[in-house]
Amino acid sequence: MELVPCPISGDRDFTPLLEAPDRFAPSAPSWSLVRSSSSGLVMLNPRPEATQASKYYPEQSYDPFLHRGNCRNLRDRAYLYVGSLLLKAKAGIVMKGLHKPAGSVRVLEAGCSTGRLLLRLNRDYEIPLPNLWGIEPDRQAAAVATAAGLRNISGADLAETEFDNRFDRIVFWHVLEHLHRIEEALDKAHDLLEPDGVLVIALPNIDSDDAGRYGAHWIAIDAPRHLYHFTPETLTRLLGKHGFSVLDITAFVPDAIYNVWYSEKLDRTLAGRPFSIRSAARAAARTVSSVMTGIDPRRSSGFVCRAVRSNHDFGSALPTRPSDFSSSAEATR
Repeated sequence: MELVPCPISGDRDFTPLLEAPDRFAPSAPSWSLVRSSSSGLVMLNPRPEATQASKYYPEQSYDPFLHRGNCRNLRDRAYLYVGSLLLKAKAGIVMKGLHKPAGSVRVLEAGCSTGRLLLRLNRDYEIPLPNLWGIEPDRQAAAVATAAGLRNISGADLAETEFDNRFDRIVFWHVLEHLHRIEEALDKAHDLLEPDGVLVIALPNIDSDDAGRYGAHWIAIDAPRHLYHFTPETLTRLLGKHGFSVLDITAFVPDAIYNVWYSEKLDRTLAGRPFSIRSAARAAARTVSSVMTGIDPRRSSGFVCRAVRSNHDFGSALPTRPSDFSSSAEATR
């Protein structure tokens, strides 16, 4: 176990916030979340050392590692199906504002898991597979991504991975909160991003309506896998420290549906009660409430931040659709 300073302020002055169970081992000792007195960032502290982290990611239970080959039941298959429907929206967010020939676009995804988002970028935007890079420390997930056709999958830490090129998009989709070396990762992303490139980060929001309602049983606490719990404000401060300026922050509505539904189930499980029809109705009502409150990204269950290097004037780029892309060098818009 290790105690670490706040990555925003560098201080070690914290206020205890809550004690959270590991949802995969509820009978094990709980984990302490604290809030930085200077920056407001919520952190897991103390936390497992990086060399211990992998044992807290059960390959047969952890949703991001699911794929067709390891689905166990209808729930797993439904998760993959819904996830596939969301990939189009995610890909659109990643590619928003990018106007250049598809053959010259390069994308790096940190924590790419089985590579589904990268493969969707290949399918919808015709970005060549050799131009898509992924970082994934889990061997089985990385093997699935490679078997699917992705050629540039690395199991090394982002801060330690060498690249021969820069990237138009660097993506941390529900990944930044997991990183032990978060500051080194952001510094490396800054170095690797093209001058007109965009950093795309998706995160749960610890200031959301459902986070406040469920407390330690909020599914996105996910101790001890989630090491940091951001708000739009604390993320903006961290990015500024590492040379980024926020372009925009928007709510990501699907996160509310997942977070409320599974928080309700976790709350019932930890209370020793079944997830009944009444529980489902309550979850549905709370989901509607969370979605409505989350119109404001400061209160949304999850949010997406797009950022640029601070020395770059991004200008007024327009959103890009798949039809705006072309493999032809003459198709630049």
